[in-house]
Amino acid sequence: MSKLLDPFRYNYGFRFRETPSFEIAHLKGIGWENVINEQYNHVGLSRGDKPICLFQYTLSGKGTIRIRDQMYSLTPGMAFIVWIPSDHHYYFSDANEHWEFLYISMCGEKLYPTYEEIVSKIGNVVSFPADSGVIRTVKSIFEKAKQREISDGFLASSYAYRFIMELYRSAVHPDTQSEIPEYINNAVNYIELHYGTIGNLDEMADISGVSKHHFLRQFKKYIGFTPLEYLNKLRIENAVELLRTTEMTLDSVAQSVGFANGNYFSKVFRQWVGIAPGKFRQEDSLNAADNLYIK
Repeated sequence: MSKLLDPFRYNYGFRFRETPSFEIAHLKGIGWENVINEQYNHVGLSRGDKPICLFQYTLSGKGTIRIRDQMYSLTPGMAFIVWIPSDHHYYFSDANEHWEFLYISMCGEKLYPTYEEIVSKIGNVVSFPADSGVIRTVKSIFEKAKQREISDGFLASSYAYRFIMELYRSAVHPDTQSEIPEYINNAVNYIELHYGTIGNLDEMADISGVSKHHFLRQFKKYIGFTPLEYLNKLRIENAVELLRTTEMTLDSVAQSVGFANGNYFSKVFRQWVGIAPGKFRQEDSLNAADNLYIK
């Protein structure tokens, strides 16, 4: 069988004498490879590495992994996460043309409980869109390594922690890994452009082109807020900017961002920010950040 691609291997390992004593995770290695022969064969219980966590993501081609008594085909978009040593075996079969993948490996005394929790939520084998936060993070760290920008143990730990947190976020909020439907994106764009004048939920649902019930359910699934929550979130974020940069009255701010009156604006503001808008304007400590993002 002809090979689709020539083999290549871009791997970067990290060994620093000085690392944080409190580190949760430390970056051990990262790489981008394309393998085309059966020499790529790793048995998890026979490797001499000190305990590490390995995440490997298939970009193209195909590989195989056995985890305990379960076999998995690793096709594009599929990733596995394993602890070394443990009962697993991943390999390239010559029956396939090639296996191109990204990987990141980490170590750390405090990493194993986090690894166990993530695996309990998503399993050892999971799919990720190529543009998901998890895969973008691996690619970003790879580029940092390629440019020789990971220059000490503290940076290596920070990048490992960044990846672990992105992976953990995907486990806690799995829907954030799914591609957002176009009709939801259209509604979001409309809300962001017209938050000050939108009248009601029907107006937002009409933009989506689907039924109101379906729109409500899918918007919450993909955006994490109901449409009205998201509308109020945008209104409050923009009200914060007006409170900080203008001397507009509270009623004027309220009407500018789409609230009918100052009383209702104050009620919603307290729900999102925790204090009244007038007090917020007076609090110098809150002005340290240029923008306030509400979650």
